[in-house]
Amino acid sequence: MRTVWRVAGVAVHLLLVVAAMVGVLVATAHPAYPPLRVALVVLVGVLCAVTLFARFPLGLGPVAESAIARVVRSVGVALAGAGATGAVLGLAQGGSSFERASTGVPLYTVVLAAYLGAFLAVTRRDSGLPPRGALISVGLGLLAAGLFAAAVPALPPAVRWLAFLLIAAAGAGAARLTRPAESRPTAALLAAITACQAIFFAAAVLYQYGPDAWMPYAGPGPLTPQAQLEQNRAEAIDPYVGVLFIGLLAAIVLIGAALSEWRRARTAAAPTALRAV
Repeated sequence: MRTVWRVAGVAVHLLLVVAAMVGVLVATAHPAYPPLRVALVVLVGVLCAVTLFARFPLGLGPVAESAIARVVRSVGVALAGAGATGAVLGLAQGGSSFERASTGVPLYTVVLAAYLGAFLAVTRRDSGLPPRGALISVGLGLLAAGLFAAAVPALPPAVRWLAFLLIAAAGAGAARLTRPAESRPTAALLAAITACQAIFFAAAVLYQYGPDAWMPYAGPGPLTPQAQLEQNRAEAIDPYVGVLFIGLLAAIVLIGAALSEWRRARTAAAPTALRAV
């Protein structure tokens, strides 16, 4: 029966990959700048490849047997999917189509792949992070994003600083609530990664579609009130690039730790295999 479920899981995974690739091809069928379409298709393709890579015991997989690990991994995939959708829609990506195709989308591809890789790393077998700790970390990260979204209408000028406080609080809370003690750094990093990614996405959506009153003042420049409002909206997301960068650093640490542990395990297993021969 386990083999049947495993085959079914692989089949569903492949169907989702095909659906994602078809979706991005359809969504970008009539681009004003064809290289931008290529960049967006590559973005989705890279994310799909990362999920497929994590099915093998190569540092980021396979997933642990617990249901919680699968839920946490699904959250990471959902956040990556939300980021890819935002890229296709052009959320939080200013500049011309040329700039997006040459630098914006490729850099965003690396960031999203790293975030996704971090989720895969902490939910693999023998990751060292207990399922309860992973669930707490992701829950606190999403809670931080929810509190941030609720604060945007009320505190437009100061909400950017609140974002950093909420990220720090999520990480500290995850470390405080996770047992055993040696898994606390991993829990704190996972909470920070979740909060950074979710807060950035929340800011991108709220500042793209929210009313003008939610936009923080961007400083003097335009000569007309309407132009000032447009500048406020265009620059509102800029401070949150730093939020995304903080999460990227945490993700790199988690991925590096997972790959180092995998290499050590392979090195330790090699002499045993030779003796068995």
